[in-house]
Amino acid sequence: MNKAHKIFFLTVVVTLNFELLSFNCSAQDTISVMSYNILNYPLSNSTKADTLKAIIKHSQPDIFMITELTSSTGVSLILNNALNVDGITHYSSATYVNGPDTDNMLFYNSQKFGLKSQNEIPTVLRNISEYVLYYKSPNLATTLDTTFIHCYMAHLKASNTPADSIQRNQEAVTFKNYLDNKNQPVKNIILGGDFNVYTSNEAAYNTILNGGSVSLKDPINTPGNWQANSSFSAVHTQSTRTSILPDGGSTGGLDDRFDFIFVGDDVMQGTNKLKYIAGTYKALGNDGLHYNKSLLASPTNTSVPFNVLQALYYMSDHLPIVMKAYIDEAVSVNENTSKENWRGYFSDNKFVFKSDKVEQQLNVQLIDILGKPIQKKLYQNQHSFEFDYNHLTNGLYFVKVWNNQQLLKTYRIVKQ
Repeated sequence: MNKAHKIFFLTVVVTLNFELLSFNCSAQDTISVMSYNILNYPLSNSTKADTLKAIIKHSQPDIFMITELTSSTGVSLILNNALNVDGITHYSSATYVNGPDTDNMLFYNSQKFGLKSQNEIPTVLRNISEYVLYYKSPNLATTLDTTFIHCYMAHLKASNTPADSIQRNQEAVTFKNYLDNKNQPVKNIILGGDFNVYTSNEAAYNTILNGGSVSLKDPINTPGNWQANSSFSAVHTQSTRTSILPDGGSTGGLDDRFDFIFVGDDVMQGTNKLKYIAGTYKALGNDGLHYNKSLLASPTNTSVPFNVLQALYYMSDHLPIVMKAYIDEAVSVNENTSKENWRGYFSDNKFVFKSDKVEQQLNVQLIDILGKPIQKKLYQNQHSFEFDYNHLTNGLYFVKVWNNQQLLKTYRIVKQ
């Protein structure tokens, strides 16, 4: 997404020639998630918050989870020097917990989320952290209903001996047992972290996916022997360097897939109002052309702007994992007999519209705040479409969608 033109979805306005509507409607908001091993920060180099700033400005995560945090000072440095900078003031953090070894932390966009609760799950080496967020839907004060997201951050045992692999699995079992012992089923799970697994045959990887009663998914479904295997060069996350830097990070170039974001099966299916957006999961800065190389080696890596590439190189020996999802919040309207469903959301400077059935005819009109038509399109025999508005200047606009029988929805958007 062009971050200079971020689109904020505000409301859904539904009309039908002043008549009562006869369908369920929903409003959708795209959220960005990032999971990052930030390499013993701030102990390794307390000035790196400015380096992290470039990565944050590029990705603009709504949910930002980190591991290898070494003190509460790092939380303040990240908040004040990487997140809430250049006019941004909406980032908040969870409460820092000083556990054994290094620690985890969650930062979040407080315009979209509130923190309901947090908890630490002790394992043999380090805690796995739980953060429960709630979505601040536009009608929350009226409906008193919201979507909860259960965020977890983990850092499993490193190294590649049989004993290390066994310990990783023990830690994964502890996590899945924790989920099983909750008072009610855990929905909308996002599990990030540095899992230090070398192959999908490792017990820890299979426990995360299949252990206990709560199944998780690898959104890109890429099993295999990842270590030192060029076939997986596009998904490797460590190391960003081949030379030793003062921060003490590992070298060797990109040849391991240690870092993941796993999600619940309900997130993949969208059954609990949170749905992963296909194609958005990636190791930020990995262009697939730097197997066993540093990020800065030839050929030139153009997957991110050069200043971001440099920041990724110097910030950590790991790459962050990023993905997007949309939240589908019910909007309270009057209904009568029909139960059709129409949905719309915004992603990568596009308006995406979906119907539960194939529409013989879908008309789309983009108008400005004065009601002046800017663009029209006709779609036939489709149940979805993408409407590109990258060309728009900043301002308030409306997107109207109707089929051959009735106006379905009018969406209000702000481009800034």
